[in-house]
Amino acid sequence: MRQFQTRQWNILLPVALISALISCGKTQTPVVPANSSMELKNPGEPTSATDPVEIERPSVGAVKPGQASSNPIPSQEPDPAEVVEPGSSDTEKAPVSLLLSDPEFERRAKLGHLVAKRRCILCHKVDGRGAILQPPLIQVSVRRLERMKVISEHLDQLQADDPDRYQARVDLFNSIEAEPDLLRKMSIWLHGYLKQPTFDNPQAKMPLQVLKPEEIDQLASYVIQLAVEGVKQGVPTPE
Repeated sequence: MRQFQTRQWNILLPVALISALISCGKTQTPVVPANSSMELKNPGEPTSATDPVEIERPSVGAVKPGQASSNPIPSQEPDPAEVVEPGSSDTEKAPVSLLLSDPEFERRAKLGHLVAKRRCILCHKVDGRGAILQPPLIQVSVRRLERMKVISEHLDQLQADDPDRYQARVDLFNSIEAEPDLLRKMSIWLHGYLKQPTFDNPQAKMPLQVLKPEEIDQLASYVIQLAVEGVKQGVPTPE
């Protein structure tokens, strides 16, 4: 009986040892909680797009496919609300010219203001003061600016009705018509007018003024500046 047990033990011991060696060589599977969304990966296998560690979060302001951007790129086209159509306002917009931003023009206009207060005040009101023989200077200046818009028609009529007067200043008239800038056109006309008021109109009411060349430059600049201010203020032109 003891021999039989000894033999049985000799058989079972090697079997147990072999089983233990086999179980040690196996890779144990990790325990994953049932509610976990993590997928198990083999070594070297790329991470799935659903792996929380590898999810790429969109940057601030990013636009998803099919979704309009909340911060669109500003359009280069002007806002229709900011576009002013000609004649859309009660008061016509003042003309825009680089002449107005010229420091030399501004200097001459300031000096021309002093000339006007000394010379034009005899017939016109300047800054609310002066004679009333003629309309205030600001109204007259606005009227001169308005007439510059139809100066070509006036000169054509002058050439037909009074060819001698037209030919006497034909170079000056050609300079007026060739100038595209409305305010510079007015400046050329004023230089002729202040030298000889009847140079393009025998019925001109202003008497001949004895002005120095620099005074003509200064007064012409001031009248132009005054005309632009009058347009901005909506000053009516005299009848």
